[in-house]
Amino acid sequence: MADGIYEVIRSYDGHLFQLQQHIDRLNYGAKALQFCQNSFEALKDVAEKLIDINDLKQGAATVYLQITRGVANRSHKYPSPETPLTVYAIPKPLIINNSEQEKGISAITVTDQRWERCDIKSIGLLLNTMAHQQAINANAKESIFIRNNFLTEGSHTNVLMAKNNTIITPPVTHHILNGITRKVVLDICDHLKIGICQRAIHENELFSADELMVVGTTVEITPVVLLNNQTIGNGFPGRLTRQLQKSFGELTIKD
Repeated sequence: MADGIYEVIRSYDGHLFQLQQHIDRLNYGAKALQFCQNSFEALKDVAEKLIDINDLKQGAATVYLQITRGVANRSHKYPSPETPLTVYAIPKPLIINNSEQEKGISAITVTDQRWERCDIKSIGLLLNTMAHQQAINANAKESIFIRNNFLTEGSHTNVLMAKNNTIITPPVTHHILNGITRKVVLDICDHLKIGICQRAIHENELFSADELMVVGTTVEITPVVLLNNQTIGNGFPGRLTRQLQKSFGELTIKD
């Protein structure tokens, strides 16, 4: 039934980046799905302890948190409110592909056929998985969803474009996930006095972008230099992308 929510939290040398924001989004999803509990502050200590006892305090790692409605007979209705939720958490080291952030990646566009509540970080990721596999089959690294001719997000990322020294990205709606990294990058833009515009982006605009990038917990800020085999900008990561990458890297150390 995909009746569950999850979060992936990035650890930098033992520090869980934006931990509270991830827990807040978990709480948001639990409330939207009407779970019997919608506050999971205690999982902050769980995540930190998992990093500690698994000797992951050096280098990159992630903690995966998953909460489902609990064990009950199969039915198309919610089980009794007394049914305890099932909570699962696992840490693991993260292998970083620095060349993708340094040189950029290729991506493809795909039709967004997902449900209307993509703002909930649901474990129902079948269409995301199928879209990502389309990218792999096309020798690309990411699929970018297009809904009714307009950009929504990537199969596991948010998407930002740069045009005329302004960062442009779709506004937060039910059709995209309110990405933690997305918000951090926009905050960096604000701090650096880089122009920000949150508006609908027609798919044709992507090909005339000065720069294009995907952002997320594991990919951080990764430039897209090729889309549907068409070169973006000059085919290399751009100035704003480099500036944001530098500031983001500094923030992961300071935060």
